Amino acid sequence: MITREVEGGVIKCHHYWPVSMKKPLELKNCHIFLENYQILQYFIIRIFQVVKKSTGASHFVKHLQFTKWPDHGTPASVEGFIKYVRYARKSHLTGPITVHCSAGVGRTGVFLCVDVVFRAIEKNFSFNIMNIVGQMREQRYGMIQTR
Repeated sequence: MITREVEGGVIKCHHYWPVSMKKPLELKNCHIFLENYQILQYFIIRIFQVVKKSTGASHFVKHLQFTKWPDHGTPASVEGFIKYVRYARKSHLTGPITVHCSAGVGRTGVFLCVDVVFRAIEKNFSFNIMNIVGQMREQRYGMIQTR
């Protein structure tokens, strides 16, 4: 998640997670428990336990929220954003990563592009950032805004 819930008095993202470790978020088919959280300089790490009501089956989710990048702006610290991306990549072991900001094209697109570049560097592949952005824009209109 690369947004705060409210920026400049405007709602950018609704709470879809519990805000207290004492009270789970009650949904139709599941309970979501906030098991732990850590507030760092540039981002927040949360651990959720999602429990299916009908079976009691549970699943843990690590939720990362980058908090220092305003909508239509730039990150307060490029180094902080790189740390965030590296942490997300390091903590992702299996399954997909879901990334979102407020509109799903600007900050989200930059995260995805940085991830692709890191992967290319790790595999010693050559890359062209303009080509990466172009391919991303073919898949999602407006990805990585330029203004």
